[in-house]
Amino acid sequence: MLCGEMRPGDYVEVKPGVHDDRMPKGRRDGLIVEVVGKKKDQVIIMFHNKSFLKFHISQISFVKSIFPCV
Repeated sequence: MLCGEMRPGDYVEVKPGVHDDRMPKGRRDGLIVEVVGKKKDQVIIMFHNKSFLKFHISQISFVKSIFPCV
């Protein structure tokens, strides 16, 4: 994978203005567990309340990766 691509294990945050009732109250951060979609432009995010939700990559912000950029 290239640097800058989101991948499983990345710590991300859902952008302000994007909402899902199943997201935990007061927290918008989670871990990517899977990249999905024909164009690989959607991700499944695991939140601390045990919810797994799908978002388009335009709706999330990268926070930190567990992988070094090589």
